[in-house]
Amino acid sequence: MTGDAPQPGETPHNEGGPWSYADPPGAHLRPRSAPGGDPALETPEAVAPELAEAHLAGVQDVAAALNVLAAPTRPETEREELPEPEPAVDPDAKGVEQHHEDVDAERFNTGGDSTAYAALDPEPAAGEAPDVMILPEPDRDRPTVALERGAVPGQPPSGLPRFGRGREDGARADRALQDRVRQERTTALLETSPFWRAGEEGPAAGLPALDDPGRPAGAARRSRRGPRNPRRPATGLLGLLALGLVAAFFAWVSAEPLWLAAGHGDRGSATVLRCTGSGVTQRCTGQFTAAGGAYRVDDLTLLGVEPDRRATGSIAPARMVSGDSRQAYVGSTGMLVHLRWALGLVLLLVCGLGIAGLTGARRLDTARARHGALLISIAGPLVLLAGFLAAAY
Repeated sequence: MTGDAPQPGETPHNEGGPWSYADPPGAHLRPRSAPGGDPALETPEAVAPELAEAHLAGVQDVAAALNVLAAPTRPETEREELPEPEPAVDPDAKGVEQHHEDVDAERFNTGGDSTAYAALDPEPAAGEAPDVMILPEPDRDRPTVALERGAVPGQPPSGLPRFGRGREDGARADRALQDRVRQERTTALLETSPFWRAGEEGPAAGLPALDDPGRPAGAARRSRRGPRNPRRPATGLLGLLALGLVAAFFAWVSAEPLWLAAGHGDRGSATVLRCTGSGVTQRCTGQFTAAGGAYRVDDLTLLGVEPDRRATGSIAPARMVSGDSRQAYVGSTGMLVHLRWALGLVLLLVCGLGIAGLTGARRLDTARARHGALLISIAGPLVLLAGFLAAAY
């Protein structure tokens, strides 16, 4: 508690405090003393009549002044406008249709032309309703299509680290380039294919028509194949020279065995002078003497010497094509002689086919030209064989 407030059960000291004396029950009200214990104020005495009149006059002056201040000041030039009198209505006049904007005694002044009525602002004319697109209700049962998630900015599209993204991009670019090149090549082949000209330009260009049922399918397929580009002259010339030399070697090796297999040659005896190696690598040299002593050839190659006759000085029957030959075949005409000439002939034919391929004989325009070039390529090695046969005879 603050101040001079009495405590519970304590009587206030005087009447000047905020707490007053307790009135005794049933006691009449008594005048309270002034604060600080002073007696109560006395009733003012009656005033004189002159003072009352002066007070009334002052109140009237103040009221008049307040009324003047409260009234709005209007300029002298403003003049109240009164509505003009309406014209008299003729009771005998007939109703005539008039424009709706004209104002007369029978209509309200809806246009607000007169000052007697307070016209409201005209409502704006309602324009045409705007076209509104009505969308259909969404189909909630349609199938869901999974969309590919785009790459997040600042991150590699495949989730790879930045150092592996360059390698992945390079591989993707290479694949795209290969696909584009393959597509362009396929388009070019389709545009230049004779298949599309078979119906229009086929008969004129020598190509078979597609609606020819009597022509074999293989012939039509072969005729559609266009001529290929010829080989370079330098490549064909080098191949021709190389295979020509190989064919000449096989022709020389096969000439004498072919004559001996055919039964042509001179019989006699061979004397072994020296043998080296064994098997396929065996090399023997000796001396051949024709039967009846017609001629003798020294230091020649002996072929087909048996292992039991390799000793120096051994004598065995032998055959030679002629006295100008440098090799003699020991023993009878057996499998070795036939194998030598047959193998040489097969290798000659292989050389002929190689010459045809390297010189571009199969790349010629017409089939007749290709066949002729192939036959000439095979005939070349055979001509070499014929020349060596003539020389060995």
